[in-house]
Amino acid sequence: MRWGRAAVISLLFVAGVYAIFYYHKPLIRFGYKAYRVARRHFRHPHPGQFQAISFPAGYAIHGVDISHYQEDFNWENLRTVDVDGDTVNFAFVFMKATQGAWSEDPAFDGNWEDAHDRKLLCGAYHYYMADMDPRGQADNFISSVTLHEGDLPPVIDVEDTRGKTKQEIVDGVKTMSQLLEKKYGCKPIIYSNINFIEDYLSDDFPDHYFWVAHYYVDEINISDEVHWLFWQHNDKAMMLGYDQKVDADVFNGDLIELQSILVRTGAVIKQAAER
Repeated sequence: MRWGRAAVISLLFVAGVYAIFYYHKPLIRFGYKAYRVARRHFRHPHPGQFQAISFPAGYAIHGVDISHYQEDFNWENLRTVDVDGDTVNFAFVFMKATQGAWSEDPAFDGNWEDAHDRKLLCGAYHYYMADMDPRGQADNFISSVTLHEGDLPPVIDVEDTRGKTKQEIVDGVKTMSQLLEKKYGCKPIIYSNINFIEDYLSDDFPDHYFWVAHYYVDEINISDEVHWLFWQHNDKAMMLGYDQKVDADVFNGDLIELQSILVRTGAVIKQAAER
C-alpha cells in the first residue's frame, strides 16, 4: 500500500510538472492578466512629470516599441508633444513576443490583441539568445505569434554575444531567419544597436532589413551596406496621459513604402538587396 501511494504521488508530480511545462504560456498569460487587474484596482498612480524629447527631422512616420515593462499601456492616446510643442502621432507599435527557446513576454498576448483591436500597424519581436538553439527559438516565436494580413514582418532582436563567436551568431540568426521566412512568407527584420550591427551583422545579411538602435543623435550614421527600415532613436519618450517611458522609433520612408513591407497573404516581400 505504501509503495502504491508513493507511485501515485510520483505520477501526480510528474503530470503536474509536465502540465506546467506544456501549458506554461497560457498559465503565464492568465497570471499576468490577473496581476494587471489587481494593480488597476488597488494602485492609484500619480502621473510623473511629462518630459518632451526631440524627434529627428525629416521623418513622417513614428512608432513605439513596448514589452511587459510598460504596464497598463495607454492604447487610447498614442501621441506625444516634442520639445517644440508639435504633436507627434504614433502609427505603429512593435511588441516583444518571445525570448530564447521557451519564454513568452507575459504582456504580449494582451498587447497584441489590444493593438489589433485599434487597427494599429503591429509588429512582434523575438529576443535572440545566441547560446540557445535557433530552431527552438523559432518554434517558440511561431507558437506565440500569428501574423495577420497587414502586420509588420517578424523581428529578430540580437544584441548580445553570450560568449559566442561572430560566425556562430551569424549562423544561428540565419537559421532562425530561414525558419521564420518559411513560416510567414517574408524575411524577418533584424534589430540591434548600431555597434553590434557593424561588428557582427552588417557583412552577412545584405538581403535583410535592419531596425537600428542609436540614441540621442540628430542623424543616423551607418554604412550604406546596411539596409535599415526603422530607427530606434530614443528610450525616454513619454506619451500624453501615460506616466512611463517608451522607446521611440521612426520609419525610413513614406506611407507607400511602409505599406509595401507589410505581410501579404501569398506574397513574399522583396529582399533588401533588390530594392
